[in-house]
Amino acid sequence: MLAASLLSASFLDRPAALLFAAHPAWRPWFQACATPSLLPLPLAGLYLCAAALGLRPAWLRGPWLAMSLATITAAAAKDELKFLFGRAWPQWWLKYGVYGFHPLATSYLYGAYPSGHTAYMSAPLAVLWVTAPRLRGWSALGLALVMVGLVGAGYHFIGDVLGGLAVGLLSAAGTLRLLGGRHG
Repeated sequence: MLAASLLSASFLDRPAALLFAAHPAWRPWFQACATPSLLPLPLAGLYLCAAALGLRPAWLRGPWLAMSLATITAAAAKDELKFLFGRAWPQWWLKYGVYGFHPLATSYLYGAYPSGHTAYMSAPLAVLWVTAPRLRGWSALGLALVMVGLVGAGYHFIGDVLGGLAVGLLSAAGTLRLLGGRHG
């Protein structure tokens, strides 16, 4: 995934950003596709708070613990990685010509890589991929729509969402491994 991110940064990111910026009428559709990425992090927090209070009804058992922990792990990891990579957002490249990676940059211009929203979506959906194989098609479709939406709306470059996908998948794999088969 990291190699794909770097290849994307070299060859795909700028042409894709120019394509989507040239078609602003498409933006509302892409924003709608990206909107579900706003749900996993607050839902994970609510689930973990409810579990801490002992409020775990039967319908909240199953993979919810693993999904929540993977989401929180992805959130923590992406925050540190954004600072380490220091990648400018597409709008700053389009507006100011700022492009590339600027490690350890502290300006608000840098923080696009990896995509946190992709990490938030891919972490719980990767847990579902493993724990509920019958939902794999829906998981893949939901994640693909979010990733396309984030790029199409101009929030991220393609490489950013690939990096976020890597963070989410690694967070899910680590969570499942640490839980050792106890998903709920």
